[in-house]
Amino acid sequence: MAAGEAFTREQHERIERARRAAEGQTGMRFWLRVGEFDRDPKLEAEHLLTNLIDGPRDSAVLILVAPGSRVVEIMTTHAAKRRITDQAAGLVVLTMTSSFGVGDLVGGLVNALRQLADAAGRRAQEDALAIEGVPAG
Repeated sequence: MAAGEAFTREQHERIERARRAAEGQTGMRFWLRVGEFDRDPKLEAEHLLTNLIDGPRDSAVLILVAPGSRVVEIMTTHAAKRRITDQAAGLVVLTMTSSFGVGDLVGGLVNALRQLADAAGRRAQEDALAIEGVPAG
């Protein structure tokens, strides 16, 4: 994707469907930020994630991609780190950069969300029922 180029509506919808599916499967929150930034990638990801989460027990993942700078960063909260290891996140980065290398930014993001959700696994049945408003037990 060239600098300044936006996603088409169809591309945005494809990414959003994958994001919602990952959240539904895992019970975790997922955010994506695609664009250039001025800070160090890790500092930018930490800053963004800190401002997006509700608290220290929030289980969330941020994918930060700067296509022009060829930077990819995946950051998880402490709660999410129990379910998504650094090794799993590293494999996701490799998958994304492979897709990006052949010009498939959207496919790389969609596959990243799927892989991260698979790595996290399904949320516990009790958690799913509580979120849906059904009493557990």
